[in-house]
Amino acid sequence: MLEAQNWRGDATLIMHYEDIRKLPDYCAADFLHTLFHDALQHLENGTNDKQEFLLILSELTDRQAMTYELLEKELRDNIDQVLRKLWNTDSYDEVDIMLSLVVNLGLKGCFSQVQNSLHQDNKIDPAIRSEIEETIAEVGEHIANPLHSLERYR
Repeated sequence: MLEAQNWRGDATLIMHYEDIRKLPDYCAADFLHTLFHDALQHLENGTNDKQEFLLILSELTDRQAMTYELLEKELRDNIDQVLRKLWNTDSYDEVDIMLSLVVNLGLKGCFSQVQNSLHQDNKIDPAIRSEIEETIAEVGEHIANPLHSLERYR
């Protein structure tokens, strides 16, 4: 099992969703940074496929939210760029995961692409279209700051 105290950020280790899922709910931001970076590397080198990558990112994003910190801009931009390349409206499950990632990480470029996809593809499944429209309505103009709703508690 992958444990926070034993992870060395060694990109030669295979990153599995089941291992990431077993991490504690709270992990240090710098540790998560390493895992996000490694997840990107594993997708790029083909160790993990798109589905595994999205599931891993979903788990890491849940833990990132628990830090109450924004992910470092450069890393966030890298994830944004990768997700823009992976975005498609063919699978409800993928769209659901990706919308969660876009919103919770504050991925402006991908959010813009999500918005544009509604106008570019008239054949989007109604359930997928509805999910996208609801997400856009909920986020509004606050996509760059996923912590916006928490700021009132300061």
